[in-house]
Amino acid sequence: MEQSIKKVMVALTILLALSIVAVLGFMLKDVFFEKDIPQNPAEQAYSLAKAMADKDPKNPGYLFELAKAEADLGKTGDAVDHLQKAIKMQPAAPMLHYTLARIYLDSGQEKEAVKELEQELRVTENKNELAWFDLGEIFLKRKDYNQAINCFNMALVRMPAGADVHYSLGKAYEGIGRFDLAMRSYAEALKYIPDHTDAQIAIQQLQLKQLEQTTTGTTKK
Repeated sequence: MEQSIKKVMVALTILLALSIVAVLGFMLKDVFFEKDIPQNPAEQAYSLAKAMADKDPKNPGYLFELAKAEADLGKTGDAVDHLQKAIKMQPAAPMLHYTLARIYLDSGQEKEAVKELEQELRVTENKNELAWFDLGEIFLKRKDYNQAINCFNMALVRMPAGADVHYSLGKAYEGIGRFDLAMRSYAEALKYIPDHTDAQIAIQQLQLKQLEQTTTGTTKK
């Protein structure tokens, strides 16, 4: 009798072990081999946005969210396509042109980015400080300092505590030789972010430049 019970217990133990192995196998399959399950927050955001856009493809808001999720995953072509569709549906909506401009900038399409930034400022009546800042950065890169100064000052109207804006404005002032205004702008950047490394370095370099100019002028005399 005891021998029969032992055999039954062994058989049950084996069946239980096999069941556990089977369950673990299915779990591992889902984790490592199922491609449809989002693996990270960016993929999860994309899956949710895509489901919403598929349900209502004529909703510009859903297309906007889908485009942002696609851009985060590097699906640049799809993101541009969906943003352009959203713009056609709602051309005066804020942030659509700006988001498209950012995608163009990240793709190295500067000319297209400028057009979208300018369009963003039209539809927002010049009230998107981010667009002004990005436009200023483009002009600064091109060494079009006066245009850059105008853009950065416009950005500061709505973003007076923007340390990076003050820093870039300082670089633009330095570009036209207004070292006094450049120094003031760098100091403003440090006012809002005391450990702004770029502003600290810019001040040191500008002080050396001014010292060199003073020394050269004295020597000539």
